[in-house]
Amino acid sequence: MNARGTAPSRDGEEDLFPPAFLRVLAAVPAAVKRLRAGPAEGRRAALGEGGRFLFRGHRTYRPGDDLRRVDWKVAARLGRLLVRQFDAERDRPTEVWIDGSGSMAPLGGRVKGARVGALAVAIGLASAGTVRLGRLREGAAELRLEAAGSHRLPAFLDAIAADPPQGRAGLARALPALVRRVPRSARLLLVSDLLSRAEPGVLHALAGRGLRGAVLHLRVPEVESPSPVGRVVLRDAETGATKTLVLDGAAAARATTRAREHAARWARHAAEVGLRYVPFAPTTADETLLRRLVETVP
Repeated sequence: MNARGTAPSRDGEEDLFPPAFLRVLAAVPAAVKRLRAGPAEGRRAALGEGGRFLFRGHRTYRPGDDLRRVDWKVAARLGRLLVRQFDAERDRPTEVWIDGSGSMAPLGGRVKGARVGALAVAIGLASAGTVRLGRLREGAAELRLEAAGSHRLPAFLDAIAADPPQGRAGLARALPALVRRVPRSARLLLVSDLLSRAEPGVLHALAGRGLRGAVLHLRVPEVESPSPVGRVVLRDAETGATKTLVLDGAAAARATTRAREHAARWARHAAEVGLRYVPFAPTTADETLLRRLVETVP
């Protein structure tokens, strides 16, 4: 693989995509093929709108699924709803949208956020569909690159590396804008720290559109579960504003509780529209992220 897209990150952090990470990316096609391969036996041809499709198994029904794909006989036997999957679903387009705000940068956030975005792109390219890479910033959803074929991965890495986090996310406006841009039946992967007062219920506008994918939540321990350190000066990474407060045991506990409740709300709303919720930290190993994404993202 061409080792492009290795621009150094801000704040003296390591390169976004060093050779070790590029080796992880190179393993994506094989991982996708291995973990998504249907059973060799029992595959059969089925007619669909675009021709013949190979049946490759069942999965649990999720909100928004086409009811015509529910296998009612199996559901009656097992007591739960299952839908039939076909090989044609592997060619669905992939939408990768990355929170481009300044809060994604500190404490290793930029490096890991960029790598998760790169892994999501690589999975989409390996799934034989078109990939669109976009950015959420200042209340807008801006498309950065659209391409197909694994040979275009270096261009996506360059696009990610050339766009350092800065400014505000404005998710309250950016997410509705994103909803309007995502086509039906796409694979959607949203990478964000979700540090916003945006109402996660906005995700319900995605229901019933046949979307698959995940909300990939960057959770930085120092933010999500701070340690009591006494008086501390906090700096808003998006605005630069500072605030002094006393972070004692009680205040740290309240911050941790609020962060957990916030994450739980996003996870619940994502599940209600058929999206997975995948949390990750700056310290999460790249190999672990790859396995988690391939196993989670349809």
